[in-house]
This record gives sequence, structure tokens and C-alpha cells, in this order.
Amino acid sequence: MNVHELSSKHLTDYVQDGFTLVSGLMGDSIATAAELAMWSCMKARPDDPDTWPDSFAEGVDHPDIIACYTDAFLQVAAQLGGESSARFEAPGGALAINIFPTEEPWQPPGPHIDHAIKEHGHRTFPRPFRVATMTFLDDVEYHCGGTAVWPGSHQAIERLARSDEERYGFMWTLNQDLHRAEVGDPVILTPRRGDVLFYDALCAHGGSANTGSRPRLALNHKW
Repeated sequence: MNVHELSSKHLTDYVQDGFTLVSGLMGDSIATAAELAMWSCMKARPDDPDTWPDSFAEGVDHPDIIACYTDAFLQVAAQLGGESSARFEAPGGALAINIFPTEEPWQPPGPHIDHAIKEHGHRTFPRPFRVATMTFLDDVEYHCGGTAVWPGSHQAIERLARSDEERYGFMWTLNQDLHRAEVGDPVILTPRRGDVLFYDALCAHGGSANTGSRPRLALNHKW
């Protein structure tokens, strides 16, 4: 797929909610190969839980994983990021964020914004990145590690940040006060393999626990 025009609903959702979930940016063969490559990167076997690590949040650069960032993927990132498509190139690697099964009862996660580590010193304005993505490499059932997102939170959080730009000059200070933004209730996503979540830099989101029987495999990358 070389051309991908977002629907008006996707564009409206992104503006109003701060995120949108998009399907069809890569063929199933690409998503399947990326899933297998992720297992290889983890040095684990999908049919043997004894080989699964306790956690895996690491950079990966396997060619079959990088292949997920198709021309269609990059075009959508450019549309939502509001930049020339020439500025959106396929990355040399991505951050794997895999969530493994737990026997603990499922609890709703709390919200956070990205780039909010104090030591990294990311400023709130201008935005530290244009658009962020989560690419899901397997089907995600409810309560099985789907990302939680807070619709409209990017607007509420920007209002908070603008209310005191000196106090909230850095993403880490803004992140500490998200409760002041009154972001409401989250939506727990249940994406399918190959789906991509695009979200705004100020969109509140969170990792959801996985009470299923298999790991949830996903990639994160920002432009």
C-alpha cells in the first residue's frame, strides 16, 4: 500500500480526542513477520511460557519489525503530525513495549504523558514531538494489555499547561499535576494485529494490565 488517505472520522477523532486507531497500514504478512521477529528479539518461544521474560521494554531493530513502517504508515503520521511527509522517515529502530500476563486482578491504569522523565528535560512548548504511535503486533482482547487513552485529555492538559507556563514549562512537572486537568474516564482499546494508535503529545494514556494467557506485543515510536 503506497497511498493511504485518512477518513474524515479519523481526522476528526484525532483533533477532538487526541488519538485515533488506524487499520490497514501494513499487510497481514508484514504484521505476522514482525510478531515472529519480536519473539526472536526476546529470545523466547510463543508456545513455551517458561521462555518468556518477566518484562521486555527495549529498543529493537530487526528488519522485519522496521518493515511495519510502510509508506502508508508514514503518510498517516505526516497527516496527523501536520508536517511535510519528507520529515517522516522510517525509523532505524523502535521501542518494544510488551505486556506479559499477570494473575493479579485487573485494575484500570492511571494516566501519564510521554517524555515526562525529569532527567531528560523535555520542555512542554514547543511540543517535544509531533505525533506518537503504538503498533500492535497481536490481537488484544479486553483486559489483555490494551492501551488506555483519555478522550479529549490533550485539550484539558494543554489548558492546564497554558494556565501557568512557568510552572509547567517541563513535561515532567505537567505530568505530576495531571489530576488538575480533570481528564475524565479512559477508553481501553482492543486493537487487532497491525493496528496503529496515533496520539498527540499531550494525550493522556496508560499501559493496561494483561490478564490473558499470552503477551501483548507492541512497538512505540515518535516523530
